[in-house]
Amino acid sequence: MIEIMAAIAVGLALDCFSAAFAAGACWERMKAFTPLALAASFGTFQAGMIWMGWAGGSFIEAVVYYDHWIAFILLAAVGSHMIMEGLSGEVVRCESLTARLLIILSVATSIDALAVGFSLPFIGLEVVGMSIAAGLASLILAALGYLIGLKARGLAGERASILGGVILILLGLKILLEHLIGAA
Repeated sequence: MIEIMAAIAVGLALDCFSAAFAAGACWERMKAFTPLALAASFGTFQAGMIWMGWAGGSFIEAVVYYDHWIAFILLAAVGSHMIMEGLSGEVVRCESLTARLLIILSVATSIDALAVGFSLPFIGLEVVGMSIAAGLASLILAALGYLIGLKARGLAGERASILGGVILILLGLKILLEHLIGAA
């Protein structure tokens, strides 16, 4: 069971890694706590969404029907904004990490955790262990993704925001297609 929990936790955390990489490629590292805030938010939302899914039952079933569209729209909007800034030809001053942007990215990358939480009783996993595993995996991979994104920004310069935006849009498309193809 531990192997299954670890695999699910890492699978959920990969979206956090991708979004954090995109953030690192765009956001200026003005504050030392930025990677920690991003990682903590992603980890907390992953763990919290698992608990919400586990507790929500039938309500979550309705949300899961639309979750992929919500994630796609949020990620595509942020990604498109990053691409447009990168293509503008001006020196890109990516917006700083705001609570609003942090929550949007955290929700978009953790919506799948609702479905995981909802399915826990059916697959025989406990909610406490799964939420801790997912939260820690997301925290670690988000911090790592952000730091790698900073390195990419150093290598690619201001145009790294284009790469970050493309990654966010592709992540949104991945989530959307997984649900649409899986539902067919």
